[in-house]
Amino acid sequence: MTSENKFKIEDIRIVKFFWNKSFLHYLWTGGLFTVLNIVLVSLAVDVLHFSAASSSSIIIGGLFLLRYILYRWIDVM
Repeated sequence: MTSENKFKIEDIRIVKFFWNKSFLHYLWTGGLFTVLNIVLVSLAVDVLHFSAASSSSIIIGGLFLLRYILYRWIDVM
């Protein structure tokens, strides 16, 4: 089998679209902030007994700003 006949995952058109550094950074930071959002809201509501509306607004807004700062810092945006 020659090298031009070998199948590479990067040759698939849809994979080529997502197979870059920016998308992979976007993927792991998105997952991290989603998990962090769930943990912080449940901690604030269940453990600290804050109201759900105010704590979720503050946490979601704060994590939104942190996500933007992180995206700018790792040069995704």
